[in-house]
Amino acid sequence: MEKKMSKGARTQNTFIPKTCFPRTSQLLGSMIGESTINVARKYLDELIPPITPGAIIHDNGCGTGAVTRAILEIYPGLLASPTKTVIHATDINPAFIDDFRAFVVLRGWEHIVEPDAMPAENLSLQDSTLTHSFTNFLIFGARDPPIAVAEAYRTLAIGGVAVMTTWAVLPHAKALDRTRETLYSEHGVSHIHPKWTNATYLEELLKTAGFSNVHSSQVNSTLEYDTMEKWIEIAWSWMGMPRGGWTEREEREWGHDTDLFKQECLREGFKIIQDGRMRVKMVANVVVAWKGA
Repeated sequence: MEKKMSKGARTQNTFIPKTCFPRTSQLLGSMIGESTINVARKYLDELIPPITPGAIIHDNGCGTGAVTRAILEIYPGLLASPTKTVIHATDINPAFIDDFRAFVVLRGWEHIVEPDAMPAENLSLQDSTLTHSFTNFLIFGARDPPIAVAEAYRTLAIGGVAVMTTWAVLPHAKALDRTRETLYSEHGVSHIHPKWTNATYLEELLKTAGFSNVHSSQVNSTLEYDTMEKWIEIAWSWMGMPRGGWTEREEREWGHDTDLFKQECLREGFKIIQDGRMRVKMVANVVVAWKGA
């Protein structure tokens, strides 16, 4: 029997422009480059105590596995230590988890890294067991950020540390907002809500959840890509879809729309450097918090 659509329900177009890249973990990896893993490297190396064998770690909203990769790059001894370390790498997207699991197998990390699909707001992890909880550029996109923060607190052991990151300066977010406003009349709609650009908001969420010794710092990062034109195509495929879904109009006007997005990115500080490579500077808020007794 055909189901009637409830009053006020919105349909989502299923049309995909021929020029649009599929939204895979590989596409996400191409779009973000080294920008997020560089931030993880910085706070792992400078802002928290060294990670030692026996740690039980959560890479929350792991995506392409940036935090896990950074940990095992900085602390390769964890892989060979007789004292077992565990890294729970979780993400709400099962396809991302499948891709990262294949990467883990390829690297021979199966004895340490345990990928699993789960939302940040409902973690299938035991209470008070983790030594480290890393939420790298997820919290501002979580379905319910306060609940996600509470879950991080619940799963940490006493004395455990949580690190959460947001973007203080993300140039292409402003460029995207202006482009979408021009093309789709999305007035007052932000890719990332402005409240997240100030670390104070996240600090208060962590304190409300029960964390103590909460402090923040800023970390600079850089995104580079072979050509700006290719990166624009990738980023627009990921972030350019209208709220109701792609239509034939976007396929027909793909070149116009991506060029508009490119010009807005250039206005926000994107640079073309030697050999035609693209570079843009970003700034991250890094908030570190501890679970006290």
